[in-house]
Amino acid sequence: MTSEPSGRVDASEYPPAAGPIPFRRMEKNWGVDLSPGLRADLLDFTAWGEILTMYGRTMKVAVALTNSQGQILGKCHNEQPVWKLVRDASPGWAAGCPFCITTGLPCTAVADALQTGVTVMVRDQAGLTHVAVPLSLGEQPLGAIIAGQVFDRYPESLLLRRVAKEFGVSAQRLWDLASRQRPVSQGILQTSGDLLRSLGDAFLRQRYSSILEEQLAETNGRFRLLVEEVRDYALFTMDPTGRVTSWNGGAERMLGYLEAEIVGQNFSCFFSPDDIQNLVPEKQLRKALEAGEAKDEGWRVRENREQFWADVSITALLEHVGPFGGFAIVMQDVTDRKRIAIVLEEARQERTRLQEKFLSHVSHELRTPLTAIYFFVTNVLDGVLGDLTPEQREHLTFALDNVNQLKDMVSDLLDITRVETHKLIVEPRQASPVKLIAEAISTCGTNAATKNISLRFQAAPDLPLVWADPVRVRQILINLIDNGIKFTPESGTLTVACRPFAEDDGFVCLSVSDTGCGISPANREIIFDRLAQIKSGSGASRSGLGLGLFIARELVSGHGGRIWVESQQGHGSTFYFTLPVFSLAKLCSPIFTVPNLEAGSVTLITVDVVPVEGTVHADIALEIRRVLERCIHPGQDVLLPSMSGAEPVQTFFIVACTDPRGFEVIANRIGRELRTFDKDSRLKPVISSTTLLVTPDRSREEQIGEVTAGIERVVQAHPMAKERLQ
Repeated sequence: MTSEPSGRVDASEYPPAAGPIPFRRMEKNWGVDLSPGLRADLLDFTAWGEILTMYGRTMKVAVALTNSQGQILGKCHNEQPVWKLVRDASPGWAAGCPFCITTGLPCTAVADALQTGVTVMVRDQAGLTHVAVPLSLGEQPLGAIIAGQVFDRYPESLLLRRVAKEFGVSAQRLWDLASRQRPVSQGILQTSGDLLRSLGDAFLRQRYSSILEEQLAETNGRFRLLVEEVRDYALFTMDPTGRVTSWNGGAERMLGYLEAEIVGQNFSCFFSPDDIQNLVPEKQLRKALEAGEAKDEGWRVRENREQFWADVSITALLEHVGPFGGFAIVMQDVTDRKRIAIVLEEARQERTRLQEKFLSHVSHELRTPLTAIYFFVTNVLDGVLGDLTPEQREHLTFALDNVNQLKDMVSDLLDITRVETHKLIVEPRQASPVKLIAEAISTCGTNAATKNISLRFQAAPDLPLVWADPVRVRQILINLIDNGIKFTPESGTLTVACRPFAEDDGFVCLSVSDTGCGISPANREIIFDRLAQIKSGSGASRSGLGLGLFIARELVSGHGGRIWVESQQGHGSTFYFTLPVFSLAKLCSPIFTVPNLEAGSVTLITVDVVPVEGTVHADIALEIRRVLERCIHPGQDVLLPSMSGAEPVQTFFIVACTDPRGFEVIANRIGRELRTFDKDSRLKPVISSTTLLVTPDRSREEQIGEVTAGIERVVQAHPMAKERLQ
């Protein structure tokens, strides 16, 4: 009985020993990432040639090395006569297994061996048998060794006549060669497979080790050459205690120590006496050991005691086996860069000072005549100096528009200076977004009316208060609305909306939508840049300096929000920005620490300031807040935002993490400071308190929620609380 021409040998035909040869996998620690170049080096057929030739002659079988696709690398060693005769007669025969004589589907011995990890034995159409031995490094298949082209029993004439006919060779010649080719038993083939597997594994290991050693030697040589040739960097190593163990030429040039002088010395000699006293060297090594790397810039000392500014990187060296191995230091002398940075910073500060002085002067010099011009023009337009002809009114209206535009430019210049000098102040307080939008729409109503543009307002119900600077938010809204009016054609529509922000319930989202010409994708990328000027396809004039949206972005960022635009050319634009929701819990969270809450109580202090005559005006209320801020302890107390404007009684609330005795101390301090502030006795302060107990054995979040709910109840019950805390 014979198997199929390209099938695997059936176990029923031969003794049990002829079954698949068990595959002994290589150890896990050989798991590596093999690059294409390394794979090619491992399967270099010239390196494998000697061992394959020796094996083929000894075992009297043909043998060849293949890649993972089953293609022979190099040549077949010790070719057997029957296979060679058929192969030479079919020069175009290249598909499939190179050792199979078959007109059917070629065998998949190499692929099966690599997939299963076992040696595969196959008999072909002529009765020749071969084995495929997988070659793998770790879990990664590389290729195979195939050996055989021999009969495992006496040749069968019927099979050979069929092969001779199908491949066009002489049947007599084929039989003569086959009868002279001594059969190799299946048991011997199995043993040869075991031997071939052992030889292949051993040689592959040895080949891999040799390649790694060559690469390591080459890398070490290059590294030593690189280290010695680097002259602009000090490169040296230290042991775990900080003693120098190696020293390159760059270190010698930079620090002035010869290698023989410095090796064995502690690297603290590179630091100033003050740094040594403050344990700076030890702290840097500890940081590098904990984080793996420590970077630092600072003064270092050369051998001649000259100081220089150094950029230093300390890397902890971790051994693969054994304890921590020390540190590697890379140091660069950046004294010139430091000096240039100092000069540039001084120049920047001087430029900023001159710029502030210049813009302040320009602002003052421009605003004074602009104010005068504004009042004169408005008086004339109001008919104070007599009736105007239509032409005169038109010219004066045009002049007034340009005065207002110039005033806006002056304000933008001042704001851009504050941005550059980080002095753009945002003073958040609780505010109603609905009220802010209504005020902005009222301000822009006249401009919209001149173009017959409809201003609409859409607000979601029950909007929370926001934590924002009302003046700055109105500035953002007016800027966006005015831009929408400029680029919306006459009789268009402009909608201002406000709703909770879907992506984060800690914010509300305000938007300004127009029915103008829209913005191209390219312009949407730059529209918030400074001095960005976007040309309108509708012919709308572009006035201003191109600073409005840039300032709006900075103001929104100062509130902790973000601003963006969505637009489609010809279909208008929508500008969105977010503002944080006012949260009493978030406001008080910094003082509601675990130690403060463990005290068991929180005190809400109420300060009602009653004037002797009239009301407490906003400017006086601001001064009182500053007095109260001086009376509280940061980290322990927080002054809640203002609850009202100009009222007969101004009320202030302080959340204090203290008990009743601590309240007495704070109350006495507040009374004393207010009397010092109010020397004319215009005000009469009334100070009271409410103690809120903290329930123990609860999480911090639950305790904060309980206390803030109590604060809200007390504040809302107070007669002067005009707005609801959210």
